[in-house]
Amino acid sequence: MPPPASRRQFLRRFASLAACGSVSGGGAFGYGNLVERHWIQTVARDITLPALPAMMDGFRIVQLSDLHLEPWTKAEHIAEAVVLANALKPDLMVITGDFLTNSSKPAGRLAEVLAPLEARYGVLGCIGNHDLWHQPDVLQRLLKERKIDLLRNEGMTLQTERGTIFIAGLESAWSGRADARAALRDWTTDLPLVILAHEPDQVDRVAQTGVPALQLSGHTHGGQVCVPLPWPLALHLPAGGKKYRHGHHRVGSVQLYVNRGIGCVGAPVRIACPPEVTVITLRSPAVLA
Repeated sequence: MPPPASRRQFLRRFASLAACGSVSGGGAFGYGNLVERHWIQTVARDITLPALPAMMDGFRIVQLSDLHLEPWTKAEHIAEAVVLANALKPDLMVITGDFLTNSSKPAGRLAEVLAPLEARYGVLGCIGNHDLWHQPDVLQRLLKERKIDLLRNEGMTLQTERGTIFIAGLESAWSGRADARAALRDWTTDLPLVILAHEPDQVDRVAQTGVPALQLSGHTHGGQVCVPLPWPLALHLPAGGKKYRHGHHRVGSVQLYVNRGIGCVGAPVRIACPPEVTVITLRSPAVLA
Protein backbone atom coordinates (compact mmCIF):
# COMPACT_ATOMS: atom_id res chain seq x y z
CA MET A 1 0.00 0.00 0.00
CA PRO A 2 1.47 3.42 -0.91
CA PRO A 3 2.31 5.59 2.11
CA PRO A 4 -0.22 8.31 3.05
CA ALA A 5 0.33 11.75 1.57
CA SER A 6 1.78 13.14 4.81
CA ARG A 7 4.34 10.32 5.00
CA ARG A 8 5.26 10.68 1.33
CA GLN A 9 5.82 14.40 1.91
CA PHE A 10 8.01 13.64 4.92
CA LEU A 11 10.05 11.11 2.97
CA ARG A 12 10.63 13.53 0.12
CA ARG A 13 11.74 16.24 2.52
CA PHE A 14 14.04 13.82 4.34
CA ALA A 15 15.56 12.70 1.05
CA SER A 16 16.16 16.30 0.06
CA LEU A 17 17.96 16.96 3.32
CA ALA A 18 20.15 13.93 2.79
CA ALA A 19 20.92 14.99 -0.77
CA CYS A 20 21.98 18.41 0.45
CA GLY A 21 24.41 16.86 2.92
CA SER A 22 22.37 17.55 6.04
CA VAL A 23 22.53 13.88 6.97
CA SER A 24 25.98 12.33 7.26
CA GLY A 25 27.89 9.51 8.93
CA GLY A 26 25.68 7.41 11.17
CA GLY A 27 22.73 9.65 10.36
CA ALA A 28 23.06 8.82 6.68
CA PHE A 29 23.17 5.11 7.47
CA GLY A 30 20.10 5.50 9.66
CA TYR A 31 18.25 7.30 6.87
CA GLY A 32 19.27 4.67 4.32
CA ASN A 33 18.29 1.86 6.67
CA LEU A 34 15.09 3.17 8.19
CA VAL A 35 13.68 5.29 5.39
CA GLU A 36 15.00 4.98 1.86
CA ARG A 37 15.31 1.21 1.56
CA HIS A 38 11.61 0.95 2.48
CA TRP A 39 10.52 3.70 0.08
CA ILE A 40 9.53 1.84 -3.08
CA GLN A 41 9.14 4.16 -6.05
CA THR A 42 7.05 3.49 -9.14
CA VAL A 43 8.89 4.54 -12.30
CA ALA A 44 7.02 4.82 -15.61
CA ARG A 45 8.66 4.78 -19.06
CA ASP A 46 7.31 4.75 -22.62
CA ILE A 47 9.58 2.78 -24.97
CA THR A 48 9.11 2.38 -28.71
CA LEU A 49 9.69 -1.24 -29.72
CA PRO A 50 10.47 -2.13 -33.36
CA ALA A 51 7.96 -4.45 -35.06
CA LEU A 52 5.35 -3.90 -32.35
CA PRO A 53 1.95 -4.06 -34.09
CA ALA A 54 -0.22 -0.97 -33.91
CA MET A 55 -2.84 -3.03 -32.08
CA MET A 56 -0.31 -3.69 -29.28
CA ASP A 57 0.50 -0.03 -28.73
CA GLY A 58 0.11 0.57 -25.00
CA PHE A 59 1.11 -2.98 -23.95
CA ARG A 60 2.24 -2.67 -20.32
CA ILE A 61 5.16 -4.59 -18.82
CA VAL A 62 5.74 -4.27 -15.09
CA GLN A 63 9.28 -5.13 -13.99
CA LEU A 64 10.50 -6.24 -10.58
CA SER A 65 14.11 -7.15 -9.91
CA ASP A 66 16.62 -8.14 -7.22
CA LEU A 67 14.17 -9.13 -4.51
CA HIS A 68 16.97 -10.66 -2.40
CA LEU A 69 14.77 -12.29 0.22
CA GLU A 70 16.85 -12.61 3.42
CA PRO A 71 18.86 -11.68 5.29
CA TRP A 72 18.23 -7.94 4.92
CA THR A 73 15.08 -7.90 2.81
CA LYS A 74 12.04 -9.40 4.48
CA ALA A 75 8.97 -11.01 2.99
CA GLU A 76 6.78 -8.10 4.08
CA HIS A 77 8.81 -5.65 1.99
CA ILE A 78 8.56 -7.84 -1.10
CA ALA A 79 4.83 -8.26 -0.47
CA GLU A 80 4.50 -4.46 -0.58
CA ALA A 81 6.21 -4.46 -3.99
CA VAL A 82 3.79 -7.15 -5.17
CA VAL A 83 0.82 -4.96 -4.20
CA LEU A 84 2.32 -1.98 -6.04
CA ALA A 85 3.06 -4.08 -9.13
CA ASN A 86 -0.45 -5.53 -9.30
CA ALA A 87 -1.98 -2.07 -8.95
CA LEU A 88 -0.34 -1.11 -12.25
CA LYS A 89 -2.57 -3.64 -14.09
CA PRO A 90 0.17 -5.08 -16.33
CA ASP A 91 -0.30 -7.10 -19.47
CA LEU A 92 2.93 -8.92 -18.59
CA MET A 93 4.90 -9.12 -15.33
CA VAL A 94 8.65 -9.83 -15.41
CA ILE A 95 11.22 -10.40 -12.66
CA THR A 96 14.83 -9.97 -13.73
CA GLY A 97 16.75 -12.17 -11.32
CA ASP A 98 18.30 -12.41 -7.86
CA PHE A 99 15.21 -13.69 -6.11
CA LEU A 100 17.35 -14.89 -3.19
CA THR A 101 20.69 -13.94 -1.64
CA ASN A 102 22.68 -16.49 0.38
CA SER A 103 20.59 -19.64 0.40
CA SER A 104 17.73 -21.47 -1.27
CA LYS A 105 16.08 -22.09 2.10
CA PRO A 106 13.70 -19.09 1.82
CA ALA A 107 12.64 -20.10 -1.72
CA GLY A 108 9.36 -21.62 -0.57
CA ARG A 109 8.43 -18.53 1.41
CA LEU A 110 9.35 -16.29 -1.53
CA ALA A 111 7.19 -18.34 -3.88
CA GLU A 112 4.26 -17.81 -1.51
CA VAL A 113 4.85 -14.06 -1.38
CA LEU A 114 5.04 -13.85 -5.18
CA ALA A 115 2.02 -16.08 -5.82
CA PRO A 116 -0.46 -13.14 -5.83
CA LEU A 117 1.32 -11.48 -8.78
CA GLU A 118 -1.21 -10.93 -11.56
CA ALA A 119 -0.78 -10.02 -15.19
CA ARG A 120 -3.08 -10.60 -18.12
CA TYR A 121 -0.59 -12.74 -20.00
CA GLY A 122 1.40 -14.18 -17.13
CA VAL A 123 4.54 -13.75 -15.03
CA LEU A 124 7.99 -14.53 -16.44
CA GLY A 125 11.52 -14.12 -15.17
CA CYS A 126 15.19 -14.76 -15.70
CA ILE A 127 17.72 -16.06 -13.21
CA GLY A 128 20.38 -14.02 -11.42
CA ASN A 129 23.89 -14.74 -10.22
CA HIS A 130 22.83 -15.21 -6.58
CA ASP A 131 20.11 -17.63 -7.65
CA LEU A 132 22.57 -19.79 -9.57
CA TRP A 133 24.84 -20.02 -6.54
CA HIS A 134 22.12 -21.67 -4.44
CA GLN A 135 20.16 -24.59 -5.94
CA PRO A 136 18.50 -22.75 -8.82
CA ASP A 137 16.45 -25.79 -9.81
CA VAL A 138 14.68 -25.69 -6.44
CA LEU A 139 13.80 -22.04 -6.94
CA GLN A 140 12.65 -22.64 -10.50
CA ARG A 141 10.39 -25.53 -9.47
CA LEU A 142 8.79 -23.66 -6.59
CA LEU A 143 8.12 -20.60 -8.74
CA LYS A 144 6.68 -22.69 -11.56
CA GLU A 145 4.23 -24.20 -9.07
CA ARG A 146 3.01 -20.60 -8.57
CA LYS A 147 2.78 -20.09 -12.36
CA ILE A 148 5.97 -18.02 -12.54
CA ASP A 149 8.19 -19.33 -15.34
CA LEU A 150 11.92 -18.66 -15.47
CA LEU A 151 13.42 -18.50 -18.96
CA ARG A 152 16.96 -19.86 -18.86
CA ASN A 153 18.55 -19.38 -22.29
CA GLU A 154 15.18 -19.93 -23.91
CA GLY A 155 12.42 -17.91 -25.46
CA MET A 156 8.71 -18.07 -25.99
CA THR A 157 6.19 -16.58 -28.36
CA LEU A 158 3.53 -14.77 -26.37
CA GLN A 159 0.29 -14.55 -28.27
CA THR A 160 -2.20 -11.93 -27.14
CA GLU A 161 -5.57 -10.79 -28.40
CA ARG A 162 -3.86 -7.74 -29.91
CA GLY A 163 -0.79 -9.36 -31.47
CA THR A 164 2.30 -11.43 -30.80
CA ILE A 165 5.53 -10.63 -28.94
CA PHE A 166 8.63 -12.75 -28.31
CA ILE A 167 10.14 -12.92 -24.81
CA ALA A 168 13.64 -14.34 -24.34
CA GLY A 169 15.45 -14.97 -21.06
CA LEU A 170 19.21 -15.28 -20.60
CA GLU A 171 21.06 -16.95 -17.76
CA SER A 172 23.35 -14.89 -15.59
CA ALA A 173 26.57 -14.10 -17.44
CA TRP A 174 28.46 -13.89 -14.15
CA SER A 175 27.65 -17.21 -12.52
CA GLY A 176 26.07 -19.09 -15.41
CA ARG A 177 26.34 -19.41 -19.17
CA ALA A 178 24.33 -16.80 -21.03
CA ASP A 179 23.47 -18.09 -24.50
CA ALA A 180 21.61 -15.55 -26.61
CA ARG A 181 21.70 -17.80 -29.67
CA ALA A 182 19.78 -20.51 -27.81
CA ALA A 183 17.34 -18.01 -26.33
CA LEU A 184 16.57 -16.52 -29.75
CA ARG A 185 16.45 -19.80 -31.65
CA ASP A 186 12.72 -19.50 -32.36
CA TRP A 187 12.58 -15.73 -32.78
CA THR A 188 11.83 -14.31 -36.24
CA THR A 189 12.54 -10.73 -37.28
CA ASP A 190 8.86 -9.91 -37.77
CA LEU A 191 8.23 -10.34 -34.03
CA PRO A 192 8.85 -7.59 -31.45
CA LEU A 193 11.55 -8.80 -29.07
CA VAL A 194 11.99 -8.34 -25.32
CA ILE A 195 15.05 -9.88 -23.63
CA LEU A 196 15.30 -10.52 -19.90
CA ALA A 197 18.93 -10.50 -18.78
CA HIS A 198 19.96 -10.05 -15.16
CA GLU A 199 23.24 -8.23 -15.80
CA PRO A 200 22.79 -5.05 -17.87
CA ASP A 201 26.26 -5.15 -19.42
CA GLN A 202 25.11 -8.18 -21.44
CA VAL A 203 23.49 -5.61 -23.72
CA ASP A 204 26.83 -4.99 -25.44
CA ARG A 205 26.96 -8.56 -26.74
CA VAL A 206 23.28 -8.52 -27.67
CA ALA A 207 23.76 -5.27 -29.59
CA GLN A 208 26.67 -6.78 -31.54
CA THR A 209 24.18 -9.16 -33.17
CA GLY A 210 22.18 -6.22 -34.53
CA VAL A 211 18.85 -7.51 -33.24
CA PRO A 212 16.25 -4.78 -32.59
CA ALA A 213 15.18 -5.44 -29.02
CA LEU A 214 14.34 -4.15 -25.58
CA GLN A 215 16.51 -5.63 -22.82
CA LEU A 216 15.26 -5.49 -19.24
CA SER A 217 17.87 -5.93 -16.51
CA GLY A 218 18.60 -5.35 -12.83
CA HIS A 219 21.67 -6.51 -10.83
CA THR A 220 23.16 -3.11 -9.99
CA HIS A 221 20.61 -2.00 -7.36
CA GLY A 222 21.24 1.43 -8.87
CA GLY A 223 24.48 1.35 -6.88
CA GLN A 224 22.51 0.86 -3.63
CA VAL A 225 24.69 3.39 -1.81
CA CYS A 226 25.45 6.53 -3.81
CA VAL A 227 26.98 9.90 -3.09
CA PRO A 228 24.01 12.29 -3.53
CA LEU A 229 25.56 14.64 -6.07
CA PRO A 230 23.41 16.18 -8.84
CA TRP A 231 24.11 12.87 -10.63
CA PRO A 232 24.41 10.28 -7.82
CA LEU A 233 27.77 8.51 -7.85
CA ALA A 234 27.68 4.83 -6.92
CA LEU A 235 30.28 3.75 -4.39
CA HIS A 236 30.32 0.24 -5.86
CA LEU A 237 28.95 -1.52 -8.93
CA PRO A 238 29.10 -5.31 -9.41
CA ALA A 239 30.71 -7.22 -12.24
CA GLY A 240 28.34 -7.22 -15.18
CA GLY A 241 26.84 -3.93 -14.07
CA LYS A 242 29.71 -1.48 -14.41
CA LYS A 243 28.54 0.40 -17.52
CA TYR A 244 24.80 0.84 -17.13
CA ARG A 245 23.83 1.68 -13.55
CA HIS A 246 20.11 2.30 -13.91
CA GLY A 247 17.45 3.76 -16.18
CA HIS A 248 16.95 3.86 -19.93
CA HIS A 249 19.84 3.49 -22.39
CA ARG A 250 20.20 2.93 -26.12
CA VAL A 251 23.02 0.63 -27.21
CA GLY A 252 23.14 0.15 -30.96
CA SER A 253 19.94 -1.57 -32.03
CA VAL A 254 18.97 -2.42 -28.45
CA GLN A 255 17.16 -0.33 -25.88
CA LEU A 256 18.04 -1.18 -22.27
CA TYR A 257 16.18 -0.49 -19.07
CA VAL A 258 17.92 -1.17 -15.74
CA ASN A 259 15.69 -1.49 -12.69
CA ARG A 260 17.13 -0.51 -9.27
CA GLY A 261 15.64 -3.58 -7.61
CA ILE A 262 13.78 -4.07 -4.36
CA GLY A 263 16.27 -5.61 -1.93
CA CYS A 264 19.72 -4.98 -0.49
CA VAL A 265 22.98 -6.91 -0.46
CA GLY A 266 25.90 -6.39 1.91
CA ALA A 267 24.12 -3.99 4.24
CA PRO A 268 20.48 -3.05 4.94
CA VAL A 269 20.79 0.42 3.49
CA ARG A 270 20.02 2.43 0.37
CA ILE A 271 21.15 6.00 -0.20
CA ALA A 272 20.22 8.13 -3.25
CA CYS A 273 18.75 5.10 -5.08
CA PRO A 274 15.46 3.88 -3.58
CA PRO A 275 13.93 0.53 -4.57
CA GLU A 276 11.87 0.50 -7.74
CA VAL A 277 8.87 -1.01 -9.47
CA THR A 278 8.95 -0.16 -13.18
CA VAL A 279 6.01 0.05 -15.55
CA ILE A 280 7.06 0.14 -19.20
CA THR A 281 4.46 1.05 -21.80
CA LEU A 282 5.43 -0.25 -25.23
CA ARG A 283 4.76 2.02 -28.16
CA SER A 284 4.37 0.95 -31.78
CA PRO A 285 6.40 2.73 -34.48
CA ALA A 286 3.36 2.43 -36.73
CA VAL A 287 1.29 4.56 -34.37
CA LEU A 288 4.04 7.15 -33.87
CA ALA A 289 4.78 7.50 -37.60
